[in-house]
Amino acid sequence: MLDNIKIGVVGGDLRQLVAAQELANAGYETAVYGFDNYEGNSGMATKCVNLSDVICQSDFILLPLPYSRDSIHLNTPLSESEIHFHDIFNRLEPGQIVLAGKINGNAKTISNRSQIKIIDYYEREDLTILNALLTAEGAVNIAMQEMPGIISRSKSLILGYGRIGKLLAHKLNGLQSDIYICARSREDLAWIEAFGYTGLTYDGLDGYLDKFDAIYNTVPSLMLDESRLNKIKQDCVIIDVASNPGGVDFNAAKNLGRNVIWALSLPGKYAPASAGKILADTIKIIMEEEIAKMNEETEEDKA
Repeated sequence: MLDNIKIGVVGGDLRQLVAAQELANAGYETAVYGFDNYEGNSGMATKCVNLSDVICQSDFILLPLPYSRDSIHLNTPLSESEIHFHDIFNRLEPGQIVLAGKINGNAKTISNRSQIKIIDYYEREDLTILNALLTAEGAVNIAMQEMPGIISRSKSLILGYGRIGKLLAHKLNGLQSDIYICARSREDLAWIEAFGYTGLTYDGLDGYLDKFDAIYNTVPSLMLDESRLNKIKQDCVIIDVASNPGGVDFNAAKNLGRNVIWALSLPGKYAPASAGKILADTIKIIMEEEIAKMNEETEEDKA
């Protein structure tokens, strides 16, 4: 453990609260803010009543995943209060480090103006893979609840063959579903065939849409428009795990009476304890790396 490190956790869902508890249990002085709607125990982490208290003297500031839904306000699903991203950086001092998930150009611009280092912890492959695993399990859990029948011997379509698509296929295969996967690259289609799944191209998708009992979208661009939704069986469950703007025409789906679940932030909803522990482990590694860099720079300055 790094000695005398102080961590401020601002906003987020249960993942961030669990991560704060894990970090506090590990011996780091940890404070939290932006969870006023949460009535549970925050463990050894200290609850702060205002933003300045949690930021003041913290070496690292942990922000949500994603850090924001609109690039202006912090993502605070467990708080009635709005926290502007600017307000955080206006309270920071040079030397403090911000850790946030899925940062964009706006966040980077604000951090550059404030001369505060910001690190996107979601860019770490180990974290994204484990989050994809939790997302895949959460999607399968939703399917079990929403499908009129069982997954075994059902026909499943997965749109996209990235991390989540690969793990979804693995989970569904274990449940003996007949799996079809729609992908773009020839390499992905080759892997799909090698694993014994049925590969589909996006251009050739329409002729298969009436076969499926469940469709899982992982692609954050429009995949199921009104025309394609019309071809899908009435009792087919559509689970969209893609980030904003999703991959389904939600208005058309509603008008057609299709069962669509847009399942955002599944790790925080489906398995917050596991997701929080994964996040805490990642934060510990990042802090160790950053402290090591600082020590190296100090030694170089002395030399």
